[in-house]
Amino acid sequence: MLSNTGTVSFYLYLFFIVIGLLSIFIVYYLIKKGTLDPDKLEKFLVYFKWVIITLAISTVTLIITDLFKERDQDIKELEYFDKYVNDVKNEDRPLVRLQLAKYLSIVAPSGEMKKSWTNYYDTIKKEYDDYVEAQNNLKKDSAITNPTPQQIKQTDENKRKVELFETPLSSNNAEWFIIAAGNNDIGGANINLDKAIKINHNSSIIKKGGSYRTVLMGYFSKTEAESQLEKVRDEVNPMSYIVRKATWCNTIERGDDCLICK
Repeated sequence: MLSNTGTVSFYLYLFFIVIGLLSIFIVYYLIKKGTLDPDKLEKFLVYFKWVIITLAISTVTLIITDLFKERDQDIKELEYFDKYVNDVKNEDRPLVRLQLAKYLSIVAPSGEMKKSWTNYYDTIKKEYDDYVEAQNNLKKDSAITNPTPQQIKQTDENKRKVELFETPLSSNNAEWFIIAAGNNDIGGANINLDKAIKINHNSSIIKKGGSYRTVLMGYFSKTEAESQLEKVRDEVNPMSYIVRKATWCNTIERGDDCLICK
């Protein structure tokens, strides 16, 4: 509680208020008892007024100054940690994401930010343990020649856990593409695009470098993209392959004839 300077200033201010109130009661008691002569009472009141006003002004000034300093400090901390938030969101390597969360849970300043990162690390650590266990189970499952329906169901669940943890938290970067073909001109790309649209209406041409790529888009898991890859290879191009949007082209802009990878 006392690590926050604004809080310290506030409690000091309350302390002086309490002293002031107690002093009033003491003076009132002395007057009532008749033990305080008028001359001393007048001097005491003048001194008391000077002390209280001076301390009150100083304390309020200190509170306001500290609050502004803490606000600036909080803003700088948020800006600093915001960079790492994006790193965690976009990271698709499970162990690296876990290590980043652990690092931030340790170095984050005391308070709600540290508590939040610590809670996130505890959560992701458990998910990482489940991920490792699912990977090991998949290796064992691959050795089963005639799996039962229950074993098949368990294998699918293990695949889901692995895929979920390997997918970045940023939904934009979690998208997968099927690169169906590449052409040197827009005309040839449009021919392949007509074929691709029959498989996935969310298909487009993306110019990357000097090549016009026919791209099937909108797959938010690798498994979803893999489910259509063979069909794309049969109907568009046998050399079609799958890529993650974030690593293949993170920034796409609309051009005159097609989309452009920047």
